[in-house]
Amino acid sequence: MAKKLEKLEQCTEYRTFRFRIQAFSNGYREFIEREASMTEQVVSKQQLRNYLHQQRYISRYNEDGKKAKSKGHHVWNVEAKKISRNTWWFKEFLRRIATPPPKAIVGVPYEWTPTIWDPQIKAPKVYFTSEWLPAWLRWDNNTLRGLPSADAADCSIVVIASYYQGKELCHLKTNYTMHVVPHSPGGTVYMS
Repeated sequence: MAKKLEKLEQCTEYRTFRFRIQAFSNGYREFIEREASMTEQVVSKQQLRNYLHQQRYISRYNEDGKKAKSKGHHVWNVEAKKISRNTWWFKEFLRRIATPPPKAIVGVPYEWTPTIWDPQIKAPKVYFTSEWLPAWLRWDNNTLRGLPSADAADCSIVVIASYYQGKELCHLKTNYTMHVVPHSPGGTVYMS
């Protein structure tokens, strides 16, 4: 155990900490009672849970949209890195499009079905659009499809994801560079 703690002390990168939800909630309840003298009569368990569900420093869902688990138990993930002896920097989890588009190969049908990752809600139903696309590319049922021609070139596209979080309509915009690579007859793709 001492070696693990020493290794943790020396690590300068973000580390993932997994907490069982009930233990985390109880610990936070004890903290606010001790530090702010807020009893359950002032802040109910439901209010506390709602507050914790909205925190950007806690990830409840994995990138596949399923609740995070560890050893069969649902957990919340927190990522932090040590800055100095008693100071930690916590990573903020933000909604994002989970994977960037793959490279397009000239003359080969192109397909990319993006998903969004939200650390606080299950993978929502989403509608994808773009402000502009090259002539060879189009959205079809939330899948970007097309056939890049020989004159297709790298370009910048903006992907807009629209979805509901409760009753609130949310929009997420991400700018990507769409890379187009030549296709060789032997099947080798040149990635230059």
